[in-house]
Amino acid sequence: MNQGHPVWSHTKIDIVIPAAPKDISVLPHTIEGARQNIRHPIGSIAVVAPDDPKIRALCKRYNCAFFDESGVVPIAKNKIDYTVNEIDRAGWIFQQLIKFSGNIVCAEEHYLVIDADTVFIRPNAFKENGKTVFHYADEYHLPYFVAYERLLGEKPVSPKSFCTHYMLFEKTKVAQLKSTIEERFHIPWYEAILQHVDRTHTSGFADYETYGNFVLSHFPGQAVMKYWNNLSLTRSKMNKTIQTDLRKLASKYNTVSFHSWNK
Repeated sequence: MNQGHPVWSHTKIDIVIPAAPKDISVLPHTIEGARQNIRHPIGSIAVVAPDDPKIRALCKRYNCAFFDESGVVPIAKNKIDYTVNEIDRAGWIFQQLIKFSGNIVCAEEHYLVIDADTVFIRPNAFKENGKTVFHYADEYHLPYFVAYERLLGEKPVSPKSFCTHYMLFEKTKVAQLKSTIEERFHIPWYEAILQHVDRTHTSGFADYETYGNFVLSHFPGQAVMKYWNNLSLTRSKMNKTIQTDLRKLASKYNTVSFHSWNK
């Protein structure tokens, strides 16, 4: 299938994979899928996770840089109070703050964040004619857009969702997003996000939604949008999928996700 964008970009990038112990079984495939299918010169692959010996060992085995998440985000996970219907979502939103902290772990201006449960199975490039390629998904979760309007004081401009389990960020644009939030509320960017999360929902903020809409609004003409072509499969099917089905799936999909909740 012709996606209409090149399968190679000369823009050098780093890759950031926020991870948790529950992702151990998928993470090797995520790393290898990125190496094989992200068609950019890749500087480093950084795994940002709790200080877990198994994750450290995996990073060493797959030649990735390991970063203890506690040194990446300016607030400790245990200081985040975000519980909805007795469900603790502090870890979930902490990972989103990691994605806005690529300046801590990356040397390159551009960094591609990939969720640890999502595997690239065919070639993709995220710069086209000097523009960032954003993929868009099928979902529409209203609280994400409400949170954006609360934070930025403007309505999101995209009718489509950027929540595709990966996104190319630029440090300078992320820095401008943070400074815009800080100038609006006169508190650190991460505190503003935590204060304006929709706490009536277990998913009350979206990093990808926020950054994507900010770029479209504040840097017009600097991005193009493409459909994501993702398939979600159960983790019980992961080994069979990786071993026997990838070639067939790659004719239709960019990525396959093995979410921990999809057993």
